[in-house]
Amino acid sequence: MTIQPDLASQVFHDPGAIEEIQFLDHRIRLGPTHTGWVSFVARPGERPTIVLASDRETLLAQSHKLVEQRIERRR
Repeated sequence: MTIQPDLASQVFHDPGAIEEIQFLDHRIRLGPTHTGWVSFVARPGERPTIVLASDRETLLAQSHKLVEQRIERRR
């Protein structure tokens, strides 16, 4: 088994500023980068989808929308 490096900690400007939010059945990890904000959105055991935005509020809105769309498609 190959161990993958933690992509999140390599991307964030300040790895200590990483936030983690549970939304429905997804985990959203987010934080600031040198040029904006990034989040990694995934259900347990899945590869994350990367979302980029210029500010935290927009990033959260886009991440929540992604989760809602995924859940709607599963129905």
